[in-house]
Amino acid sequence: QKFIAFQQYVIGLRKGHDYLLSQMGNADETPVSFDETSNNIIEEMGTKSVIIKTLGNEKMCVTVMLAVLADGIKLPPYVILKRKTMLKDQLPTGIIVRCQNQGWMSTDLMKDWLNTVWNRRPGVLVCKRRMLVLGTFKGYLTPAMRNIIGEMNATLAVVPGRMS
Repeated sequence: QKFIAFQQYVIGLRKGHDYLLSQMGNADETPVSFDETSNNIIEEMGTKSVIIKTLGNEKMCVTVMLAVLADGIKLPPYVILKRKTMLKDQLPTGIIVRCQNQGWMSTDLMKDWLNTVWNRRPGVLVCKRRMLVLGTFKGYLTPAMRNIIGEMNATLAVVPGRMS
């Protein structure tokens, strides 16, 4: 029910403001773990506890902010490492890497994402009207963040909770 109402809201925004598909973006963050456990467990029936073997990296994870435009263009992945300082190693091209102590998105990193990814997408200088659809991360919803997004001439549409 919430999804249908949200979908109609976004469609109404598009029609009302005549957004180009290339200027409508959807972005959200997702955790990526480096420790994959097997889905297959072989143990005797009725066993009360089962030992699961891991690679030892269960606490090692990164956050990735992924974004796509409504015309299908994928924006560069924004990877947040759980570190204090940047790696000295050569990093792959086509991704943007940042560090944060906890390894997750913060309000400051969101501002950086807006400047380094959202504001550098194709056609950003040509069109004045744009829409950005985001999840409900509290760092997106602060008055300061709404002002920053508004100053970028973007309408913010926030996906209702438990749908993103």
